[in-house]
Amino acid sequence: MNWKKLTLPDGQPPAALTVGLMIFMTFMYLLNLAFGLNDHIILKPNSLFKLDLNRISLYPLAHLSVIHLSLNAFSLFGPLTMFERTHGTVHTAIMLNLLAVTTAILYCLIGSLLFPNVDVAGSSGWCFSLFAYYSVKESVLRPTQRIVSTYSFPTIYIPVVLLLLITIIVPGSSFWGHFLGMIMGYVLAFKESIFCKLAPPSSLVIKIETKLDRLINLIPLGVKYYREQEADRSLEYASIFHSEDVLPIHNNENFQGQGRALGA
Repeated sequence: MNWKKLTLPDGQPPAALTVGLMIFMTFMYLLNLAFGLNDHIILKPNSLFKLDLNRISLYPLAHLSVIHLSLNAFSLFGPLTMFERTHGTVHTAIMLNLLAVTTAILYCLIGSLLFPNVDVAGSSGWCFSLFAYYSVKESVLRPTQRIVSTYSFPTIYIPVVLLLLITIIVPGSSFWGHFLGMIMGYVLAFKESIFCKLAPPSSLVIKIETKLDRLINLIPLGVKYYREQEADRSLEYASIFHSEDVLPIHNNENFQGQGRALGA
């Protein structure tokens, strides 16, 4: 696996939203220690029916411990950097909010019936959304992942295995929060056009960025803001694994050498 690609895709510096989100989540955690902020933003199953919009959209920013915050930040940084690079900084922020809200709505609908007293907090739902999103993209190039020399596993279902492992290893984790976040990640991968229709048009984002150009230029060196005009959401996905590990998706009809038929 190309770990550098996970953190710094194509050698580009860290993405502005990703870095800013890591800092802001840390700030929110420290703020909670002083003022008990989590009491006002943790998602409850009845939040939807009370129209508590703060809880519905801000619960990913609430973390319960340093370990909780650190693990989520570490897991989120890589895939979010990749997503922001190809989708643009503003568009990525909108997609994160849509993922948070849609996951929250499902959680409230199901939770009000099955677990009315179980709250959820943290950005791990975002992590599972992006894991699912990229497992779909990766499965196009690599349908299976080799676990051992004699066994392979469908790439698209790897987030499901990860979900089960985390549920077993960390019994106190939110299975339903992770599961629903993962489901919305799959939906985003297969029906991304629907999510895009819920976002403001690119022309509007470009106009806003043009007016805020001076503020954008204040972003420190070493951190890159991906403008809407630069984003190419039609860009073909590149595997996070080394290219030699990925099977070609096209045949080389000009090959003239000797070879052995598979299965012979």
